Amino acid sequence: MAESEIDLNKAKAENQNRLIDPNFDGKFVIINDATGIEASRLFFKDSDSLVLFASDDESKLRAATLAVNQHLPAVQYQDDKRLEIHKLLTDLGVRRLVVIGDVPWTETSGEFDVIKDPGTHKALGEFTAFQYGSKVVASPEQMVKDIARLDKTPQVELRPAWVPYEGEPEGNEEKKGAVPAQSRRDGQMAPNIVATKNSPIANVITAAAYGGKVLVMPTADPLEDKHSMAAVAGLEEGALVALGPEFGRVKEFKAKIKQGTPS
Repeated sequence: MAESEIDLNKAKAENQNRLIDPNFDGKFVIINDATGIEASRLFFKDSDSLVLFASDDESKLRAATLAVNQHLPAVQYQDDKRLEIHKLLTDLGVRRLVVIGDVPWTETSGEFDVIKDPGTHKALGEFTAFQYGSKVVASPEQMVKDIARLDKTPQVELRPAWVPYEGEPEGNEEKKGAVPAQSRRDGQMAPNIVATKNSPIANVITAAAYGGKVLVMPTADPLEDKHSMAAVAGLEEGALVALGPEFGRVKEFKAKIKQGTPS
């Protein structure tokens, strides 16, 4: 849609007249944490399973495929966040940890089952009991947008175009246990959720897995772009969750929204 066709009054009315989960009513949150820990706590009060993934792009897209389809929180592993991750698992009551990519987490944890993802198409089917098609993500800049759309295109495995696909690994792969799907947590009452192409992937995955519609803004500054302003018009008092540190400080972001919203 051309900028000239955007009606900010209409956008404001749509943003403000949504049925919102009482837990988010009046909330205005900018998630600065890039690991997904804060997002998991915000969107999930409990979860039987959690996806823990490595920082490479292939693992990020694999984690998105599994977590969004099964409605599971997802966290990007960092060595210095290990204790925080463990506390999150305990607090959410996680019984099943799915590890994707090169993450140093032993399978003999004791407190919960640790399932190492072999990265195969076959394993994805065994985890979810669904057949998956494939979608190639054109560039790293496209990752957030394609992950945000996953809920509309279920059973699609995202693959990065910039990482050579070497086919399925050889060998007698053990059959993997199921990773049961959970129900959507949003109850069709998600807050307004926004991101940009630079938002941390773990936050975008977890928000989409919760069931929320993630609007990807062209720029984090709504005063720079009318499409961006339309996504947040009228929301200076919430309910709004912004999925990355690029949105700046809460006070300044609220002021920009107020300035750009028609009265």
